Amino acid sequence: MKYPIVKPYLPCPVKYKQYIDDVFDRNWLTNNGPLVNLLEQRLAEHLGVKHLLLVANGTLALQVAYAALDLKGHVLTTPFSFAATASSLCWQKLKPIFVDIDEQSLNFSSDNVSDADAELASALLAVHVFGNPCELEKISTFATKHNLSVIYDAAHAFASNFSQQSVLNFGDISTLSLHATKLFHSVEGGAIIFKDEETYNRAKQMINFGFDADNYPEYVGINAKMSEVHAAMGLSVLDDIDYIIEKRKLLIVRYHELLSDCKKLTLQQWHQNSECSGAYMPVIFSSEAQLLSVMELLHAKEVQTRRYFYPSLSQVEVYGQRGDTPIANAISERILCLPLYTDLAITDVDYICNVLLEVMNNS
Repeated sequence: MKYPIVKPYLPCPVKYKQYIDDVFDRNWLTNNGPLVNLLEQRLAEHLGVKHLLLVANGTLALQVAYAALDLKGHVLTTPFSFAATASSLCWQKLKPIFVDIDEQSLNFSSDNVSDADAELASALLAVHVFGNPCELEKISTFATKHNLSVIYDAAHAFASNFSQQSVLNFGDISTLSLHATKLFHSVEGGAIIFKDEETYNRAKQMINFGFDADNYPEYVGINAKMSEVHAAMGLSVLDDIDYIIEKRKLLIVRYHELLSDCKKLTLQQWHQNSECSGAYMPVIFSSEAQLLSVMELLHAKEVQTRRYFYPSLSQVEVYGQRGDTPIANAISERILCLPLYTDLAITDVDYICNVLLEVMNNS
């Protein structure tokens, strides 16, 4: 495929090899090694956050977050997200109650929570969809009113700001995915950002089997530690992060310039107190039939697309199907993501958009 949907960013191999040589020299591969510690420090500084904990992947980040907050019972969440958002809840024996989304932002909407569901829940798990910040202040007020813990699945939101600070500073806990397809990655990895130090310290033990300083399992724990090899990739990519973000934002701007006037497409409405972070490039069609037709024709032109996110999680039987979510269900049938990665050229975006608009005009 000439234009894949994603293409992981690879740093300078010489730089990466320097970090790997250090790993070989120390013969320290995992268990809270020096590169993991360095990456935690540098990420916290770059993001402007405190209490950042690296883990092996983004799904484990969510599961550890629930355990650290000792969540029980039902959790209000969005049906418009990747499977990990719901599956991580169910894996922890929590019961998702799916709440419909806002049609413009595509994010969780507290306006769509019934009083009965709010009283039943112990927490709220919202997603910054495609990096677009949720209504953070509104959610905070709602959660305080109903005595709910707030977790943000910020898998897409590494570079997302709200009122000139990272969105990761909001809620009781935010989690990141550092998977290879993400804007910032460590091949496989995740991070958890905690509001308070006590929960952070508890989670630090939990990701290492719950051991205390005497290697006694004080908590029920799990092995969620990041390795030194993965941290080496994270450090190498972090050196280039300003370039990565700037380039991807330029690509998004070009996509929007070329597609915003097309009456047959709708684009995600970004939060007014933020700017698009360059994580994904979604477009919404008028019907599923139109989406499928366009998807097929783009594929024939070697342009790969992907249906993020389909189906709506509230329609998946194993996740419990609790909640009435007509907006999310409809959006999930009509939304498609276009290629977006750092190596993509502006001329590539021009080609992709020209093909898309030609297909739309002839459909």
